[in-house]
Amino acid sequence: MGRVDQTFLRVALLFVLIRETQSSFAGASLCGVAEFCSLYLLPGMSCMQDLQQQNPAAKKSQLLEPPSQISISAKYEQFLPSGIVSLLILACLTLILSSPLYAGETIRIASQNMNRFFDNIDNGKNEKLSSETEFYVKVEIATTMIIEQFSSPDIIALQEVENANVLSNVATAVQNRSGARYQVILLGGNDVSAINTGFLVKHTVKIKSVKQLFKHQRLKLDQSLLFSRPPLYLEACKGPVCLSLLNLHLRSMRGIRSSTKGHRVRLKRLEQASIIARWIEQFQRARPQSLLLVLGDLNGLTPADSYIDVVGTILGKPDNSNTELQAVDWISNDLIDLTLYIPRKNRYSYIYRNKKQILDYMLASSLLKPRLDHISFSRIDYDFSDHAGLLVDLKW
Repeated sequence: MGRVDQTFLRVALLFVLIRETQSSFAGASLCGVAEFCSLYLLPGMSCMQDLQQQNPAAKKSQLLEPPSQISISAKYEQFLPSGIVSLLILACLTLILSSPLYAGETIRIASQNMNRFFDNIDNGKNEKLSSETEFYVKVEIATTMIIEQFSSPDIIALQEVENANVLSNVATAVQNRSGARYQVILLGGNDVSAINTGFLVKHTVKIKSVKQLFKHQRLKLDQSLLFSRPPLYLEACKGPVCLSLLNLHLRSMRGIRSSTKGHRVRLKRLEQASIIARWIEQFQRARPQSLLLVLGDLNGLTPADSYIDVVGTILGKPDNSNTELQAVDWISNDLIDLTLYIPRKNRYSYIYRNKKQILDYMLASSLLKPRLDHISFSRIDYDFSDHAGLLVDLKW
């Protein structure tokens, strides 16, 4: 259903609601109220066929008319007080407008690697220190990106951000320029250069839960920390519908071919992808009706590199046909790569040696996929980041 059709339906339903609540008749037929709901919510449970058998000339539109204007059989001449009728209609209207199929509402989610976004304050963590001018110029660029390129998403997943102070400055600048207010989420990780993952969440979205995963997990090879940037989990609700998001910034491919360090890099990438896949399996088994979106900078290629299929492992369908390391399929209900719905010519988030690649993804659970309305990569703004942003609109 298109946006014009959705708007027309809303107007029509509101007209019916106003007409029914303002009408002077003392009651309405139970069949009429039931038909109002069933026409849109339960088409298979309808009394319309019975009415048409009694009166073949009856039309669908007549079923919403007051009882005095339609001929109905004695079977359905059960009257309800007009106040209860109005409440029933209002309940039906609420259900219809809250349904993703009819509502026309969306939730916009973005993901952006911020390319080592540091502030101008020395926190003693061996971090890169920006000058005051450099920092506030980058804040302004980020603000413009969020407002103009991203159209102020409801939730923004961010990678390569130093701390909450950076995000707070961006959130304040966005509010000053556009009025949109964001809540800041950032939990410090293990990265030696002090970059982290975080979220900006609009104040209209309720934050239900925030958790950092696997911060103390160890790499089997040498017992070093498995994640420099631990996955950041967020459960957030817009209206009655909640969404679970897992923000990832995984080990890069840097050094993967090294004769001295390459083996460790490859094993770390495999273990990261595998433990995330096991978490997804456990999450979906424990909460089979929950909506899940795994997003961020996965630092994985599609098709996979010749060492490990990172993205395929997290999706639940690793392709081991051409990889050195063999990944296990941990996930019984596979995720869906939403970037595949972007036109091929625009399907890239990074350019390496003049070759377009996808490093940034949104992977959706099977229950979330039908809500997909639109997905796209933004243009790469090299004044700000070497990664494109990824934006998705989901029917809500």
